[in-house]
Amino acid sequence: MKKLNLSALLLTLLVAACGGSSGTGLDDVPESEGVIQVPLITTGTGGQTFRLVGATFDITGPKNHTITDTSADTVAVQLPAGGYTIQLQGEWHIERVGAPGQSIPATLISPNPLSFTVAEGEARTVRFLFKTPAEGTTDVGFSVDTGGWLAGTLDFTNSPHVPESEFYVLGGKTVPFAISFESAQVRQDNDSSFGSHLVVTTSPVSVQFGGAYSSLLNERVARALSGKELNFLVTSGGPTGGLRVRNLAIRALGAEPLDFLMFDSAIFPGYTDAMGFPLPGIYQVEGLVTLGNRFGEQIPGTLRATLSPK
Repeated sequence: MKKLNLSALLLTLLVAACGGSSGTGLDDVPESEGVIQVPLITTGTGGQTFRLVGATFDITGPKNHTITDTSADTVAVQLPAGGYTIQLQGEWHIERVGAPGQSIPATLISPNPLSFTVAEGEARTVRFLFKTPAEGTTDVGFSVDTGGWLAGTLDFTNSPHVPESEFYVLGGKTVPFAISFESAQVRQDNDSSFGSHLVVTTSPVSVQFGGAYSSLLNERVARALSGKELNFLVTSGGPTGGLRVRNLAIRALGAEPLDFLMFDSAIFPGYTDAMGFPLPGIYQVEGLVTLGNRFGEQIPGTLRATLSPK
């Protein structure tokens, strides 16, 4: 097995809704409220420091708020507990501290707006994820890793369940999402079922949802699936060419099991090497998915997303 060498880096800007009293500024905050802290400076693993410049943040929820003054290293806002969305606005860019005006090419891949929760007395973290062209194997920028992501939309089918089902509320909705991971392992395999193919296993993932706040997606689904592995195969598309993603899965076991599954994507553009093995790349993937308990309730939908690593 070899570690996948990726040509994209993820930049992570932490937006932390913090609980507890140590260094969070919550000593004088009512029990029903919390504080969201927005760090605008971060240090990469190579010791270089970076800043998000020119950004504003629109927060919508039980109490609306707009952050416009981002001159400080960290901005803190006191908010009532509840579900919120935060939208990154403005003509933002990322700079190395000490080199003002020299922006680093970066693309936001997280849903925008991004959903999050402010909880009473609990620390919560929401990440805006960016990507930037890789610079060899050098780590640069906001908690940089050499990982990848699956980001796009989920179009849930009108729910066949009765209103008492926890998934009923998702029926007919389109939800932006992002699944990110710091690293991936890939190996080549060949069998009678899939021929020459790639087997990909990621490090523990971070799952995010955008659009209107949903307690089911943010409190149940994102929490259950975050920290689990994402597994999938990349296979040939057959005689017509192209590639497929197959057996894509994140599984959460335990008292409340939850699965996110896609058995077979549509064929998408891609190439194989001289031995017939798919070449890693950035794939545009579409396929039918299911979300739910494999032994009980599930809701189907259609995934349309970009899949990296490459």
